[in-house]
Amino acid sequence: MKTMEWIHWDNVLATGHAILDIDHQRLADLFNRLATVVKERKGKAACVELLDDIIHHAQVHFTFEEQLMSEQNYPKADQHAAEHFRLTRQAIRFMAKFQADSAGSHIPLIHFPEDWLTRHILTADKELAVFLSSTD
Repeated sequence: MKTMEWIHWDNVLATGHAILDIDHQRLADLFNRLATVVKERKGKAACVELLDDIIHHAQVHFTFEEQLMSEQNYPKADQHAAEHFRLTRQAIRFMAKFQADSAGSHIPLIHFPEDWLTRHILTADKELAVFLSSTD
């Protein structure tokens, strides 16, 4: 099975912080596996399993970021953590809606990765990485 790329990992998404980038690449890989499952019509159960993996990995990643922000006294930590809370809540709601919809309801999955992952990395996480690099 060749993995489809919804999210192409490149220097545009890279924050320059090694651990953040490894976690982000893992999330991008999970989203790309989800794209492949959708494209190959593997069914709702396979999509839900990957959505669950994405949410779990993101929650672990968010906890790491929040610990890092706390340790480094990041001035926008509360705002960034609130964004994590919003993203997690949105993902859980998205998965519940997806599970409740008919079997052919894969269309909303197409926009999920851009809205959920890419925008957060390009804004909040890049800003955090710049701050962290200035404290080294």
